[in-house]
Order: sequence, then C-alpha cells, then structure tokens
Amino acid sequence: MRFFGGLACAVVLCASPAFAFPWMVKHGYQSCAACHVDPSGGGQLSLYGRAQADILLRWKLNRPPPGEEQDVAKSANFLWGLELPEALNLSGNLRGGALIPIGGTVRPIVMATDLYATFKYERFVAHVTTGLGLRNAGLGAIAPLCTATPCGPQWIAREFWAGATFADEAILVRAGRLNVPFGLRNNEHTSWVRALTATDINLGQQYGVSATYNSDVLRGEVMALLGNYSLGPDPYRERGYSAFMEYGFRANFYAGLSSLVTSAQADLVTQTPVVRHAHGLTARFSPFEALSLLAEGDLLIWQQPGTVDRIGFASWLQADVEVVQGLHLSAALEGMHQGDGARGPSLGGWGTIAWYVLPHVEVRFDGIYRRQTAQAGQTPSNGFTLLAQVHLFL
Repeated sequence: MRFFGGLACAVVLCASPAFAFPWMVKHGYQSCAACHVDPSGGGQLSLYGRAQADILLRWKLNRPPPGEEQDVAKSANFLWGLELPEALNLSGNLRGGALIPIGGTVRPIVMATDLYATFKYERFVAHVTTGLGLRNAGLGAIAPLCTATPCGPQWIAREFWAGATFADEAILVRAGRLNVPFGLRNNEHTSWVRALTATDINLGQQYGVSATYNSDVLRGEVMALLGNYSLGPDPYRERGYSAFMEYGFRANFYAGLSSLVTSAQADLVTQTPVVRHAHGLTARFSPFEALSLLAEGDLLIWQQPGTVDRIGFASWLQADVEVVQGLHLSAALEGMHQGDGARGPSLGGWGTIAWYVLPHVEVRFDGIYRRQTAQAGQTPSNGFTLLAQVHLFL
C-alpha cells in the first residue's frame, strides 16, 4: 500500500482522462462495449463511439430533441475526416497541460502522446496503444512528469492484446497487457479509489488473460493477473485476479461489485511478502438527463505472511451536471484510510469544468483539495492544486 501511495504522489494529482465516461448512464448506455474497443470501458473509441462522441459530447448550444436523428459530421473520423477500411480503427490521444499548486511553481505536464490501433477480422481482434512517455526509473513507472532521478522520455506501450469474440460478440477472451477490471473507470486517475487499488487506466495495466461478457443489462470481466513487467525484478510483481460485474436495475440505475486479490514475494517498501485485497461496490444513477451521480466504496486489506497487517478503505462520490451539451460541471468528495493505526482518515474534494468545445477537442480545469492526516503529534497536510488540460483525440 505504501508503494501505491507513493506512486500517487509521483504523478502529483495529474488526472489523464481517456474518454472513460461513467456518466454516460444519463444517455442510457449500460454497456461500455457499445462505444469502446475495450468492452469494460476507457481507451480507444469504436467507430460507433466516435459518432456518439460527435452527437452527444460535442458542445452545442441548442440540444436536438431526444430521439431526433442527427447526422454525424465527417470530422468525427480519424484525423478530422480520414475514412479507414472497416477492419482498421486508428485514433490518437494527445493530452498536456499545466499543474498549478497554490504557492508553488507551475509545472508543464505531458500526460499522453499515444496512438491507438485496432484490427478486427471476423471474430479475431488485436489492439495496441503506444507512444512517447516519461519513465521514473526509481519507481519503475510511467508518469506525466519527472519526480525522481533518473527520469526521461521513453517509448511505451500501455496496452497490447489479442483475442476473439464468441456468442455473437457478447463474450471477448483476450490476452496481453490489459487494463485491470475494477470499480468505476472514472477520469480522475489519481482519485484514491484508483490509486489505492492500483486500477487506473493511465498507469495500472497488468499482463494477463481475461474474459468479458456484455448484454443489455449485465456486464462483467474476470482477469488473471500475471504481473506488471514494467516493474522489476520479478519478486515485486503482483499476481492474482481481479473481477468486476455490473447489473442494470433500470435504464438509469446500475450497480456493480468488484474484487481483487494479489500477492507479491516482496513489497517495495517493507521488502517482505504481501497479499493485497480490494473489494468494493459501485453505483451509477441519472435521476434526470442533465445529472449523473457516481459512487464507489472499497474495502482495502494488506496481509503479511499469516496475519492481517492493515485494513483501510477508499471512497468516491461525484455529481456531474451538463449545463448545455458539451459543457460539464462536476463536484466530488473522496475519503481514504491506509490502515495505519497512527493516522486517521483523509478527505479530499474535486471541482471540475470540462468543455468539449470542438470536434475531438476537450478543455478541462480541475481544482483538487486534499487534507491528509499525519501521525500523532504532527500537523495534517492541506493542499490545493489547479490542473489545466487540453486534450485532442485524433
């Protein structure tokens, strides 16, 4: 757990959204497979997903009436107009900005310079996400800015996998370097529910084999985790399983269960064997079209050999309001406890403005406040950070 807390600090509160929008529940989308190449959500959009991004996400002052057929602009295609063969899906993810800590130094950040490529022939699918990134060698991890030495640019591949679909594409079995199925795939990658479970889709990929199922009301994925080979040597790599299931009780309400258990021969900090558990609940609800509510609560357990070392939690509650089409205001509360008896729980809050101002263009501002408890006799830390971002998806 201490490693994952350190890793969260290493990325210094830099969220890197990858078009994982749990608030699409307000449009009646239960299955992420409708719009994403990864059927559990996040990452590259399918051709249908690109069309829906143009129809439902892009800024429009006059929202068309519900159910009215809309033409898809040619700019929804790759590179704002290029038509590709049906079997090939290409897209890009370029995201950068600035980290502005109150009372600190403004720091430019490069979150992603990735190219996505997916090839599909009949039931067979192959996917790769690759581009230029920064690597903090001291943590053995990819990060949007350098916080350790040595650190520098490196060609990286966040995802690469191959698989096949079955049962009229309701089932996808694949193997490779994959996003870990757990919890909400929310945009705030350094939220504690993502950082403390090590399941964000910016840094948290693992090698493994997974099976995914999607139907009109039920979706889920189970994955055998074989380790993160960006981290070494081998005793530090976690192996185990992760699973997620979500059921749609109504067209505007979905609830899910998550479970993850991993073990490693050596913890990065304690150098002793460790077993890590995360088990949680999620909910997505849209009481009316302009408002989406998202929630996640996770129980966290760390075990030393033969005994439970620490028990903690991570939680997230968010409200997203679409003021006009393409302009979103959201607020979130989060809490966590790392299971350290000398510290109490920590609290945080997020305020966000996201504007999908042009085709394939997002401008976003996040204000992030966190009050983290300290050991007895020490002063709690309070920090506020402003994160400004511009995102192009090609």
